[in-house]
Amino acid sequence: MRAVSKALQFERQPSTPHELPIVWTSQQRVRLIALLVALLYFGSSFFFFRGVIASIPDILAGKAVINGDELVPFFNPVSQLIDQAAGKFNQLTHGYEFRVRYAFLTTWMRYYKILPFAIVLVIPGITFAGYLAVSIFLSRSFKNLAPETIYTASAAPVAVIFLILTYSKITHFYTLILGFSMFLIAVTLVTYGLLFATRRPYRPIAAAALVTLFNPAVHYLILFALYQSMTVGGLLLLEGIRFVRLKPWQFLPQWREWLPYLRPAWLWQHREAILQSNAARAIIAMIFLGSLALVPYALFVKFIALRGVPNLSETVPGDFYFITDASIPIAHLLSLDMAGIMDKMMTGDYLAREPRYANMVYTVSLLLPLFWPQMRRRLFNTAARRRFLFVAYLNVFFSMWATLGYSEPAWLPTFHRTIAAISLAAYGMESVVGDLILKVTSTIVQVLRFPHRFELILFMMACILMPLSLAQLIQWIQERLQEWGRWSSTAWRRVLHRAIAPGLTLLFFVPLFSNWQYRETFLSGDFRQFLAPYPVTLLKEVKSFLQGMPPGKVVVLPPTETAKVVVDLNGVEHKFIDKFHIYYLDLPSYYYGLTGDSDNKFEFFLLLRALYYQQDWWVNIARDLNLRYIVVNRELIANTVGGAEYLREIEKIILPELDQLPQYLHRVYENASYVVYQFTDLPKAARVPLFIDMKWSDFIAALSSNLALTRCYDLRHPVVSDDLTDYEQLVLLTDEPRVAALDLYIKAHPERFFSPSSSILAFNPNIVPSSYYLSPMFRLFQFFSDSKWNRLHMITPGLFGTIKGSFIGVPRPTKFRIDVKFPAPGRYRLLLRGAATVNALEMRASSLQLQRPVTLKAQPGWLDFYDQREVFTSQRTPLDISRYTLEELEQLIPTQIVAVNNRYQYFDLGTVEVNSARTAIFYFNKQDSNPLLVEGVLAIPDETYQRLDLPANVRLVQSARELGCQPLTAP
Repeated sequence: MRAVSKALQFERQPSTPHELPIVWTSQQRVRLIALLVALLYFGSSFFFFRGVIASIPDILAGKAVINGDELVPFFNPVSQLIDQAAGKFNQLTHGYEFRVRYAFLTTWMRYYKILPFAIVLVIPGITFAGYLAVSIFLSRSFKNLAPETIYTASAAPVAVIFLILTYSKITHFYTLILGFSMFLIAVTLVTYGLLFATRRPYRPIAAAALVTLFNPAVHYLILFALYQSMTVGGLLLLEGIRFVRLKPWQFLPQWREWLPYLRPAWLWQHREAILQSNAARAIIAMIFLGSLALVPYALFVKFIALRGVPNLSETVPGDFYFITDASIPIAHLLSLDMAGIMDKMMTGDYLAREPRYANMVYTVSLLLPLFWPQMRRRLFNTAARRRFLFVAYLNVFFSMWATLGYSEPAWLPTFHRTIAAISLAAYGMESVVGDLILKVTSTIVQVLRFPHRFELILFMMACILMPLSLAQLIQWIQERLQEWGRWSSTAWRRVLHRAIAPGLTLLFFVPLFSNWQYRETFLSGDFRQFLAPYPVTLLKEVKSFLQGMPPGKVVVLPPTETAKVVVDLNGVEHKFIDKFHIYYLDLPSYYYGLTGDSDNKFEFFLLLRALYYQQDWWVNIARDLNLRYIVVNRELIANTVGGAEYLREIEKIILPELDQLPQYLHRVYENASYVVYQFTDLPKAARVPLFIDMKWSDFIAALSSNLALTRCYDLRHPVVSDDLTDYEQLVLLTDEPRVAALDLYIKAHPERFFSPSSSILAFNPNIVPSSYYLSPMFRLFQFFSDSKWNRLHMITPGLFGTIKGSFIGVPRPTKFRIDVKFPAPGRYRLLLRGAATVNALEMRASSLQLQRPVTLKAQPGWLDFYDQREVFTSQRTPLDISRYTLEELEQLIPTQIVAVNNRYQYFDLGTVEVNSARTAIFYFNKQDSNPLLVEGVLAIPDETYQRLDLPANVRLVQSARELGCQPLTAP
């Protein structure tokens, strides 16, 4: 209040018979403008989120919650926040919540009673903080513009950018939008310190690094490092050009005269001047960035944030197709369109199907200071400002170039295509130099990952450059008005002079709100019902009931992350992810959605696959997961706006499927929205580990033949990370003991099995990694189709049968690489594990002087071929493809003939002699267009391979009938 009252103070002239006009100082006018902008921001927030405000009483009373997609509230601060921030295993999701860990500083805003207040207050608050950072930076750096003009002109551009961010990223406002504000603040600090500060320049530079360190979104740490690196590189380039212009080679003959200037005493005496130089600021800024931000954050990520997360690439893949999905086409980029949840809710796609062309006005205003000569000369009239002009647009154009990713048109040499061309050329060199180049390029892309992140640099620069355009236009118009005032009345001139700044500010919002999506979203009061309160009265009844029952694992079905929506009793549609029910019930469960544990994803893939096809063997999977309760959500319906929908109409299948098995589970509670089932045939004693190593159809037959099987046996899967690594006794059901022995050998000696190199995945469209289909898991169901979305060109049962839960698909001619480590000299047998059709490859390893052709052919029954017209019918019969040549099959697959993988095979690649312990790089040049799946290569000593047998603690069973086990309640 003291600051506000101080801002409203004014100076008065001595009293006269007639009161003189109030005279405001420049500082007072600036404070008043800032205060009015704050009122505008917060007032707009209260209007835009008035529906959220109206729901607060019900939320505080526990009758409703705000919940939309990934904006999931939490309800138990201990189990859902504190324990996860501490890195503990989460029994609720059956995994590690690494996203809670790296954003724990702001995740508390998602507490269900705080969330509505945070939405209404934090978003305008961080917008205002960004506005102040921009205004202070510009007023101190561009003193040729009046401070009042800058503070007025900054309000609308900053607000427009934050409105676009709020529209797109409302689900992550507490990380992405708040983090963007901190990113903007850090950039203004470091830019001011590098270019404009005349005293103590290193304070804002160090402050920028510290602000970045505490940014709750890791994206901005990378983006800030990129911005500072580009800026420092640009400044050093300018210094280098200036140095060259001095023609320093002219002074080489007098090199002895330079020696006194290199003495420590002279350097220390002139340290102040040296430290004030542009080069010194740039170098020390990078030191601050590394020591105060990058190194501490890297330690935090390594030892805290990702503790317990074995493979981040499965959760956040970085392959060619994932990068393509995250690319922004040029028309959308120029329209400042950003992939976000509201477009997904309206159209089914995260990016608007048509660019919002009206927003190109903002791109024009962003580029005006560069391309309008009069404005450029007026604004950048000093050396420091011209340096800022260079580095600012260096960042703008690089971010635009990088945001395009792999978007159309294909001929456009975007950043990612340029890097890909370099990487593919280096990959083809098959040399040490090529490996070094590929390592550098793959590291760059894996760190920066998704192209749409670069757009945030563009947005940040827009917050700084658009106010400059607007401020200069305001000042020019005011100057013209002063000239016009010579022949106009003073009153009219004063009115117009004062009205021009707020008038242009309001006019700046017109392009944004001319788009119906923005207009309907912000004027609705609850983001078109996305933030409408969800009544939890009926779910609270379910929770109360379950808390009074014997403890056990609970899952809510059907899954909500399959393009489904929830319609509450008031008829309002909501978009959930499965974590909402998990968090609200606060009982042990499993999360297998986007960021879920990969083991959870595989096991629930099996469960949902059986349920969806109405095959009763899902009971064995559910019991193996130790599920005691299944809660069926009756409010779930198919998405009404399109988009990819997996498990179509599963909401109509699930209740009849559960009801028709009363001998295993029965209804114990129901209300208008939910039905609770309890399993009555759970294990009563310790179970025997069982490994079913058979083809897909036989696996289903074994589980279908005895629905009580998992009451006595604990299913072990090679896909699950630790399922086959620790057991005293193991029962093995297989019809191929030799293959099973190899599988168990790999699980016992994982260091002998080598997967394809991932360094080329971001650049090669001819290699399709399975991780793309695991994030989210529901994409795995595309492997059961022959549609264009199954890029493998082969039907395969998800990750079933894989030894490590991953593979690459190679549907076209290309090259892939596998690095094999030989621990000791000797003869090794190489076995490629995968699924082949009819494939011709060339295998090379220069360090072993090896080059040999390899032909891979499918073994009938392991991989079969079907007529495309009959592949999904019960009358299908395998085709005899022996009459076709390899070239003929290339023309037939997958349009007329469909390959169906039943089981992974070991293909003998022969033996190699190794003279010493070493790592050999094997290149496989695939020469045909027939589909091929590759898991990796097993390098096993040949003597061990020849005498390999099942371990002594493994009991072989060749028929499911030999397993026994009866249900507790006879059917």
